[in-house]
Amino acid sequence: MKQHVVIIGHGFTSRLALIRSLAELGCEITVVVTVLHGRLGRLVHFEGGRPVDCCSKYVSRYLYCAGQDEEALIGLLLSKCVRSGQKTILVPDSDFSAAVVDRHQERLKEHFLFPHIGHKPGAVKHWMDKTVQKALAAEVGLPVAGGCTVPVRGGAYEMPAAVRYPCFTKPLATISGGKGFLRRCEDEAALRRVLDGVAQMFPDTDVLIEDYKPIDTEYAVVGFSDGEQVVIPGVIEFVENCRSHFGIAREGKIRPVAGFEDLLALFTEFVRRIGFCGLFDIDFWESGGVVYFDEMNFRFGGSGYAYTAMGANLPARFVHAMLGQPAVTPDIQGTATFVNERMVVEDWNFLYLSEAQLREIIRRADIRFVYDERDPAPGRALERLIRRLRVKRTLRKWLRPVK
Repeated sequence: MKQHVVIIGHGFTSRLALIRSLAELGCEITVVVTVLHGRLGRLVHFEGGRPVDCCSKYVSRYLYCAGQDEEALIGLLLSKCVRSGQKTILVPDSDFSAAVVDRHQERLKEHFLFPHIGHKPGAVKHWMDKTVQKALAAEVGLPVAGGCTVPVRGGAYEMPAAVRYPCFTKPLATISGGKGFLRRCEDEAALRRVLDGVAQMFPDTDVLIEDYKPIDTEYAVVGFSDGEQVVIPGVIEFVENCRSHFGIAREGKIRPVAGFEDLLALFTEFVRRIGFCGLFDIDFWESGGVVYFDEMNFRFGGSGYAYTAMGANLPARFVHAMLGQPAVTPDIQGTATFVNERMVVEDWNFLYLSEAQLREIIRRADIRFVYDERDPAPGRALERLIRRLRVKRTLRKWLRPVK
């Protein structure tokens, strides 16, 4: 019997990365698509068809679940994803799905295997808090930017007494606000405008205000931990960020661990102290020769397929660990460039790129997350999506020139 794996998330490139990685093990793959609203949601699902990643020949079936509805997700898992004779492995691919699986472990544990921290419900959600993460990061010797937290309750907040400008605003936990209010604020008036907007959209949340530091280079690592042993086989360098969605790599480079050994030792100690068992990614950045810890996400990183393409299949390592099977993940050898086609299409759709630039960016990359000759259907689906968007983009272009 094939091992049944359920991937849960809202972004088609990161889900496709997991699909293709786990296909190397011959798993039976179900995808649960947590449907989002707004412009990002419109790109995740093209009109009248299946999601891009679910066109993959490796997907056995796909299911839809309304985004941010915990009971709907748990009910769907228990009614549609249970297998007789084996426990299904859950792979959360978003902060929302990771937090839901974490909170409802007692309801899921009879039929499923999943990421956890000591099998304690709520532990993953606790560690999603950036202030909690930053305290531990500083404790293990990782530099962190200074700052403070502003609670928003019932749509109301109090301006912090002492803020150094310029400052940078972030959601305290990504699940509560995503990347929707990442902003640089030059003065108190700008900060108040951001907080007013947050209070209107998310009346009960927390905002982290950090000292602004100019970023020279952004990085990320994707890894796996079994709760004790931590595996980080390479480093991702951001080459070009998506202009239509702040903080997401559109193009990047995957590099060996050489030259990062001391830093990765600190990351390893950080993850080990948390005790997390599962796939994770850590974002960090360099400013003025100092490398700063940003955050850890308790899920497979958006650029994680670059690792698989370079021979370090971390999702396969996670499945082996869930089944109690020994496995080894080799370190990355050499370097390669990659492109997240979804982010390129986003930038083209919102007029940051011409179509010629879109094609050139995709063509020149060593690793592509969607287009793959071995699994061509997602690439064809993305082309259909581009054709559907082209008409709307043309109308938009008449109102605003390409930047």
